Amino acid sequence: MKRSDLLVAGMPNPTVTRWCGVRGRWQRILPGVVLGHRGTPTTEERRRAALVYAGPAARISGQHALALHGALTAPLPPDAPVLVVVPQARHRTSADFCIVERSERDPGHLVRRGLPVTSPARACADAVRGHDLSADDVRELMSSVLRNDRCTLRQLQREVLSGPTQRSGPARVALGELGAGVRSSAEAKALQIVGASDLPQPEWNQPVVVNGVLLGEADAYWRELGVVLEIDSMLWHLGPRALRRTQAKARRYAAAGLTLITIAPADLLADPRGFLETLRAALAVAASRRIS
Repeated sequence: MKRSDLLVAGMPNPTVTRWCGVRGRWQRILPGVVLGHRGTPTTEERRRAALVYAGPAARISGQHALALHGALTAPLPPDAPVLVVVPQARHRTSADFCIVERSERDPGHLVRRGLPVTSPARACADAVRGHDLSADDVRELMSSVLRNDRCTLRQLQREVLSGPTQRSGPARVALGELGAGVRSSAEAKALQIVGASDLPQPEWNQPVVVNGVLLGEADAYWRELGVVLEIDSMLWHLGPRALRRTQAKARRYAAAGLTLITIAPADLLADPRGFLETLRAALAVAASRRIS
């Protein structure tokens, strides 16, 4: 509750001060915000206190909003800061566990578990600009939101690219990895690597047909050796339907006796030599099986 509300209700200022003191029955949880008990505040109490502190137009965003949307795969630490978004005209600074961000963009008007929150895409875009997130943390968080079907890649792109540029570098890189742009670059790199090697050359971007049945589309197909290469962007595995399609295709390849090699675009671009050696070993094993 607000300290000012207590005073308006008729409680004397010295009484409020005494009750919020070291030996009092209440505590000051944020500037001007009183919690009606001693002890460690719950996550719910911290969220509500942040909203009271930031004002009636505030919206919870970042990881707390994602948790309220059910978009996180792991629980938040109990001391995770609460990020709230307020209108640009609202002059309120961050305090203690409450991080206040002023924004000219409309944060939306969603409510989850009785609390006003930003959209999943906005919450994710705000979360991945956090100071303590590594590039891997950013990738995992964005992938988690998309895998859980809480927003589309297009919505996430719009929020990241229209938001502040400060600390947004890792998120912008991850967007490229999630989209088709990096996949296309990785395909071109794979063609270059394989073309310059002494490996047998595959057919590129070919349908895989066995006994008249179309099994899938291959980025590279060694027909004589029965080896298929697919460069799979994370985008194509996000969401349960996409994952089931990928698994079904892998089962079709296996049932037809084909060897499937998959690699993420980011991994191929980061370690082309490792990709070539993996490919060489797989083709050697396939060739030995054909001979025997």
